[in-house]
Amino acid sequence: MNKTVRKIFEECGNDYGLLALRGLEAAKVTAIAPYQDCEKGDLVFVPDLKALHQVLERGVSAIVVSEKLSGVAEEMSSDIGVLVSANVGYSHARLKQRYADHDYTRAGWNRIHSTAVVHDSVKIPASTSLGPNVVVEQGARIGEDCHLMANVVIEHDAIIGNSVRIHPGSIIGWECELGDNCLILSNTVIGGEGFGYAQDQNFNHHRIPQTGNVVIGNKVTIGANCTIDRGTYGSTTIGDGSIFDNICHIAHNVTIGENCIGLSGFLCAGSTVIGNRVVASGGAMIKDHVNICDDVYLMHRAGVVKDVKEPGMYAGGPILPMKDYVISNAIYARLGDLRKKVNQLSKVVSERLGV
Repeated sequence: MNKTVRKIFEECGNDYGLLALRGLEAAKVTAIAPYQDCEKGDLVFVPDLKALHQVLERGVSAIVVSEKLSGVAEEMSSDIGVLVSANVGYSHARLKQRYADHDYTRAGWNRIHSTAVVHDSVKIPASTSLGPNVVVEQGARIGEDCHLMANVVIEHDAIIGNSVRIHPGSIIGWECELGDNCLILSNTVIGGEGFGYAQDQNFNHHRIPQTGNVVIGNKVTIGANCTIDRGTYGSTTIGDGSIFDNICHIAHNVTIGENCIGLSGFLCAGSTVIGNRVVASGGAMIKDHVNICDDVYLMHRAGVVKDVKEPGMYAGGPILPMKDYVISNAIYARLGDLRKKVNQLSKVVSERLGV
């Protein structure tokens, strides 16, 4: 990276949340760095006044700040570039994606590694790379500008969109579909066998073949060591913009809406329907055949056993609205004292009644 602040502003502007350019427009930026560890030549994203003092002492070349802090920054230093942002976090994400993301071409291999196995029916675009031991089965379709890293398996008739990054050891099951700009981290299985069994009179288990698929929208992130099961007949679906942390499981026939978040340890049982912008914190668990409306936050290892019909924050297991959960926790913390008082009152009553 070797750009002036003026050039960055011209290339990015409003699409990256940048409202204005102030200060030294000719300041040269050679890297993007955290405010805790930055130096001359760095572009730094400044969250608050304390961080602003810190980065100016270190002599950085340019900063991204809120409009509220921009005036203070200009007063404190006239020899840095100041990019004013409507949302510093958003600008951080977009600018680092553009100028400082991981370069997948640095692996050092030829575009298609000699150990990759690609069926004759599959055409790999010139902008797409395959790492060591990648397997692409019959009828699969791979989009432009994709990077499939070592030991990735794309099973037959799967569809991979454009600009998809699949990290080592991940498997995309047969007939499953990934949209554009998806990120799949290591050792994740998309389209594994859904857990569908029937029992006979002797409680022997009989597998119900899971012949549906998984359909994932655009700009979806699936973390490492996640599993998303294919549907029994139809599709398990995940909407555009949803993101999942590591070690999450989504069972068969689940429907998840757009821009949802599932944090580490999130478990969702089969045939559940989740709306848009639902956030499940770490360790949240959702029972099968449950419906959750839009704009729900599941907190404190939430356990969802019935439909959630109203937006809001819920916590605990089984879940309670956050206000009730806080009250319940306060009461629970006092149970020991309440028990003592009940025993004391019981003793007094018994003495007075001569029991």
